[in-house]
Amino acid sequence: MLPEWIEFKNKVEATKNELAGADLSNRKLMQVKLDHAQLQGADLSYSYLICADLSDADLSDADFTGAVLSEANLKGANLENAEFEDSYLNGADLSGATHLTCDQLELAYLDKDTRLPDNIQIEWVSDDQFECCEKE
Repeated sequence: MLPEWIEFKNKVEATKNELAGADLSNRKLMQVKLDHAQLQGADLSYSYLICADLSDADLSDADFTGAVLSEANLKGANLENAEFEDSYLNGADLSGATHLTCDQLELAYLDKDTRLPDNIQIEWVSDDQFECCEKE
């Protein structure tokens, strides 16, 4: 018998096109495959999304407050108005993500391994502090 969290993860993956507004908070979703998922307005706060595949997903208005997205793939994701306060983006791949702003990133934890879209430039001023600039 599979652990409960794996059964839940499998159910979420099977319904990835029907997750707009879903409450997925406080869940273990490590390595979940939600590429191209419809997660507009979903609550993913305090969830573990380590190594998750969220590439090309619509994450507009999603809440990632306190979520752990370390080494997650968010390539090409729509991040318009997504909330990243106190979330962990260490090693995450955000290259090609759209509508990501410095205001969003400045509320999150990231590191030098975090990959960002071409329109976002980070200058590290210490090991854990950075200055963010958006290119036009």
